[in-house]
Amino acid sequence: MTSIRQLFSLQELDLVLDKIQTEKSGAEQELNARLALAKMESDLESEKDKLAETQSSHQTFRQESETLKERVPVLEERIYSGDINTERELESIEQEAGHARKQLDDMEMRMLELTVAADSFRARITELETELEVQKIAWETRHAELSDIVNRLSSEESTILAQRTELASSVDQVELQKYDLLRKKKGGTAVAKVERGLCQGCRMSFQPNICKRSGRVDRRSFVTVAAECFGLVDCIHFNELPFNYPFKTR
Repeated sequence: MTSIRQLFSLQELDLVLDKIQTEKSGAEQELNARLALAKMESDLESEKDKLAETQSSHQTFRQESETLKERVPVLEERIYSGDINTERELESIEQEAGHARKQLDDMEMRMLELTVAADSFRARITELETELEVQKIAWETRHAELSDIVNRLSSEESTILAQRTELASSVDQVELQKYDLLRKKKGGTAVAKVERGLCQGCRMSFQPNICKRSGRVDRRSFVTVAAECFGLVDCIHFNELPFNYPFKTR
């Protein structure tokens, strides 16, 4: 026959397990995430992509400007050669030469901007690479710490689980199922102590004759209250009385 004290002891183990498993889960998530390194690596790749795009654009403008540099002198030579016979043809060539010179000026300005941008990206890449190396060293230390934490918590978890399994085997299985359901319903606390006549879990108030530690105790009343709570109404009450639930009523 299961006592409330047994369930309270079982809950103490479960609460320790909850804490261990929460801490272990957090350490494992940090191990798997590598958040700081992952973000820095992503930023580094982004800067490298920007640099590559900038260099590609600069190369394209450079090639086009080389073509224009060759084209402009040819047009200017035609303008001043004296070989043009009509005013209309001369005007057309002058417009073409002016347009080519403007294009060349625009390209040279754009190439200058791209050169400045590329220098900025290179500086940022160097900065990120240096910082990444520092972070990798720090991560190696943190990784070792987290691995030790996970190993320690796994060992503690195994020990507590073994103790819980042993204790749970002595608990009536029907009552154990009710206890497990109540723990889920109440967010981890199924068994609550009664202190000064007040349940610390559901805040139910008990009559003094039920909660007193000595003298005559109204067992029938206490059993009724405990049985109601054991039926998942609120919680299972534990008053550390000199007798255990359930009792046989007279």
